[in-house]
Amino acid sequence: MNRRDTVLALLAIVAPSGALAQQIRKVYRIGFLLAPRESGARPFVRAFREGLRQFGYIEGRNVVIDFRFADDDLTRLPALAADMLRLKPDVIVTGSPPGVRAAKEATSSIPIVIAAVYDPVGQGFVASLARPGGNITGLSLQYEDTVPKVLELIRAVVPKTKKISVLRTVDPSHDRFMTQIVSLSRPMLIHIVPIEVRTPAELESALSRIGEARDEALVVLPHPLFNTRPGVIVGVAAARRMPAICPFSSYTEAGGLMSLGTDLSDSFRRAAYFVDRILKGAKPADLPVEQPTKIDFVLNLKTAKSLGLTIPQSLLLRADRVIE
Repeated sequence: MNRRDTVLALLAIVAPSGALAQQIRKVYRIGFLLAPRESGARPFVRAFREGLRQFGYIEGRNVVIDFRFADDDLTRLPALAADMLRLKPDVIVTGSPPGVRAAKEATSSIPIVIAAVYDPVGQGFVASLARPGGNITGLSLQYEDTVPKVLELIRAVVPKTKKISVLRTVDPSHDRFMTQIVSLSRPMLIHIVPIEVRTPAELESALSRIGEARDEALVVLPHPLFNTRPGVIVGVAAARRMPAICPFSSYTEAGGLMSLGTDLSDSFRRAAYFVDRILKGAKPADLPVEQPTKIDFVLNLKTAKSLGLTIPQSLLLRADRVIE
């Protein structure tokens, strides 16, 4: 046997077989950072796992997911993000402005996938939707595009509306939404009243300040502080006989009158696509941020009846789903 044959024989001995190579392939690590409690985030976790399986990622086999939940305490997010970095994740998945900010401040090198956030350009998370730049990409909820339609829907259901309460947080993104709502409502002669909530403990007391009155409505801005408590919010609105229009169908399913927005579970499922691309070598800067292809309009006729409202036929025809 010559020297070349000897080398080839040795390589054949030390090289792993196909089965062994499969066993020793890289196990990727994903950091999953969210603001709500684990119980409130279960639908999103389930959807994300489903998305990963569609791309061939199985927990314990070729991927590990490190979950971190802030238990509704947004001040914990920066520390949780820093803690996650010590595990050296290949990619971080998060949602909501506070979660993205915490991840962004923690690292400028590890890829970050936004599963669900509104106005990522305006909030400074990405340079543009088409060319994100930096280490962040993902999905935009584009809630800002639905604000004019929200006011239009309220006026269609409650034509004599003169006052709208808006449930908001202190998040800077809500400042922009409030400016937009006030500007659009002024020609309609509608008075906008902000109801500001900082913590979960403040939610019910803040809502209690909303008085019962005819021809008023409630708009709920998207935020994890609210999105994980749809029952509490629509319950208070129902007690005050106030039509509520909310950003996601979970509110309408809990008894809210109307919702207009994307399906959050679908967004988290789709986030797996970005994770797969990044794990296969794509750079976040080169992956355009996706906008929703569908905005769901959901009506709850049972709630409308309890409020003594008649839903125009034109709205019934526009609804993607009607709960009876």
